[in-house]
Amino acid sequence: MLTGDYWPAHPHPLPGESLSCWIVRIAHENGLKVQTFCDREFGKDFQIWNRDIDRNAPNWLLSVISRKTGTPIKQVHQTTARLYEKRLFPVLHQASQLRWFMPLKKHHRLNNGYGLQYCPLCLKEDTKPYFRLQWRLALYTFCPKHRVLMHDRCHSCGSPIEFHRLELGKANKVKVETLDCCWRCSTRLSDAPTEAVILHPKLVNSKWTGLLKSIDRQFYPAGALNYQKLSLLHQLCRLLSSAKYRKPLIHHACISGQYILPAIDATSSIFEHREVNQRHELLVLAWWLTTHNRKLKTAIREGALKLHQLYRDSTPSTERYIKSYLKLY
Repeated sequence: MLTGDYWPAHPHPLPGESLSCWIVRIAHENGLKVQTFCDREFGKDFQIWNRDIDRNAPNWLLSVISRKTGTPIKQVHQTTARLYEKRLFPVLHQASQLRWFMPLKKHHRLNNGYGLQYCPLCLKEDTKPYFRLQWRLALYTFCPKHRVLMHDRCHSCGSPIEFHRLELGKANKVKVETLDCCWRCSTRLSDAPTEAVILHPKLVNSKWTGLLKSIDRQFYPAGALNYQKLSLLHQLCRLLSSAKYRKPLIHHACISGQYILPAIDATSSIFEHREVNQRHELLVLAWWLTTHNRKLKTAIREGALKLHQLYRDSTPSTERYIKSYLKLY
């Protein structure tokens, strides 16, 4: 065990850093492999890397990290999905799909899903490259700072991002110089090619970019974050992603908004499970549909959408908001 009130190296979280990335940095800065550090400090009975620790971190673990790094517990909570509770989703539950938060699809210690994204230019700019919590969000498809599309896998070998595996199973490797590389093929992630993002009309660009910048700031200062409007946006993403409902709605939005018809994979119907390119194209249409209530009214009138689909499976308050937004009362 590492003794003392604090760990010998006890770095605080970097701006926006995720809990999982922070733990990896703490282990490496204490000269230990990630698994060795976690076994010693948290016990072998609690295996961190066979679960989504950014989403399902128990209170006792957060308390230990807070105490041993001298970090206020509120700041520790902000490295987890608790930051988004009542902002992007109503309740942080441990099972089933969480609105906007992408799953890692854990199997033992491996990620079988592409639930962690990265901006190559952010990693390139970092003095010490690290991974942000906001990169776990399905609506975060582009970097608002660099205006480039996010990546959700290694651009060289296609593997999911798993920075906790950089020295796992490598007996002679303890020191990790940077988290900016693929655990499987060692390719630098910051060398990934970038694709510029240009959004139209201006209202889609300003609303979407403004939201992402607010998320980057961890919602400080408190801005005009409209929870119910984001619920409507998510419901449209669900419909646009659904095998049952998407075809007429996508065609209507593309023709009306003068967008190119996207190529949408038919194998998945859950928005958060889709790859970044598809999520981005669907979000463009969803944002366009919500820039004015007349666009949704027209979609309903022309048969591309049914009113009840907009608030299906939603709370009564969301249903009231949608009907009020459409001026139905």
